[in-house]
Amino acid sequence: MSATGSLRLPRTEQSARVRRLPATERTLSVLLEEGTEKAREQAERSLFLQTLFLDTWEGGVYGQFVRAQHYAAWLRQLHFLYAAFEGVLPRVVDSPLTPVLMLPELRRAAALEADLLYFCGETRTDAFACREVRLHAERLREVAEDAPHLLVAHAYARCMLDLFTAPARGRLIAEAFELEDGQGTRFYEALTEKELAAFRVRLHSRIDGLELDEDEAQEVIHEARMAFRLHSLVCDELARGATGIAPGAKAQAASSSESRSAKGELSSPSAL
Repeated sequence: MSATGSLRLPRTEQSARVRRLPATERTLSVLLEEGTEKAREQAERSLFLQTLFLDTWEGGVYGQFVRAQHYAAWLRQLHFLYAAFEGVLPRVVDSPLTPVLMLPELRRAAALEADLLYFCGETRTDAFACREVRLHAERLREVAEDAPHLLVAHAYARCMLDLFTAPARGRLIAEAFELEDGQGTRFYEALTEKELAAFRVRLHSRIDGLELDEDEAQEVIHEARMAFRLHSLVCDELARGATGIAPGAKAQAASSSESRSAKGELSSPSAL
């Protein structure tokens, strides 16, 4: 794929073997880390995620209900995306890309379904998927068909955004909603805190072991930037006009809660 985003047909496996990255140059995992730094930081610091996971929510029961609604919306977008990712994997199951794309830690759709069932009582996501996450999923299907090596970029982005943040976010969500025994936090169980370092080594080793030539490696880096930017767009859409997300909006949500009667308040996120 060129810098303008146009796709080309992938090279044959033989040509990739002949023109793979020179051993004396920096590895693809290093190039990915350096080449996506800005886009990755923007994705990680989105207003929606910062507010959802790190801010203190006020307003009592109503404030927690609003937060749970936003969290359920986030889970629905993730499920739509992971279902799309897992849906294209059969196309590459016998390819040289499998060491990265078939990492079991990236299979999170079933865990997301379990969390959605706990928070919402159902697992429907199609009706709630925003336009931006649909665009992201369509991109996955597009590259799986025309340039499957670019799926590596999306796998890398999910590892950075979801897997490496999973233990910390899982604890935050469990504390926020007073969850026990893994209820509502299955998505974050792919890795424990102690397993992160070993997984990082394994991920980098598998990325660096891919037989990609210089052009294909650059295309993966460009695609990874796109993946991070698509993630940011999804977060921006969820934050747009959302109660409690915009700066100063949580105070408004707390004020609104005071006027609500106890009858209209919900105390459990599973009631969503």
